Amino acid sequence: MKRLIKLTIFTALLSYAPGAIAQEWTEVTVNAVGDRFLVDQASIQPQANSVRYWEYRDFRQPNNAFVEEEIDEPVYGVMLYQSVDCTANVARLRQMVVHGRDRQELRRLNYGNNGSLAQPADGSSASAVLRYVCTQEENSTTNEPQG
Repeated sequence: MKRLIKLTIFTALLSYAPGAIAQEWTEVTVNAVGDRFLVDQASIQPQANSVRYWEYRDFRQPNNAFVEEEIDEPVYGVMLYQSVDCTANVARLRQMVVHGRDRQELRRLNYGNNGSLAQPADGSSASAVLRYVCTQEENSTTNEPQG
């Protein structure tokens, strides 16, 4: 089952981010209802004053309310491409791939620069993901060779 999940996510990433071929999915947190929050470590990319990355949210129960558009089938997961301002702790949703049961792709949404902005509440799972991504980005810049 894990291979199927990785293969599905890999296929979706190839169509949206050809440069993100080497994947390193890391589970960041699990919330109180059992939803899993994962980040593709290899996708974390600094961009001027922000960091862009891919995130996967695996819902234990259908969560159609997460997607702003109406979807007729149950939503069991979403793959999000986001940019985050680590100083302000604000994320912009840029792309979303909506998945149903068994990671079946239900819809692809591309928001570009017009995606919604969110500032997650302290202590929330979304906040933990932003903190993780920003910490990884800081670690990668502080570990660069000095020359």
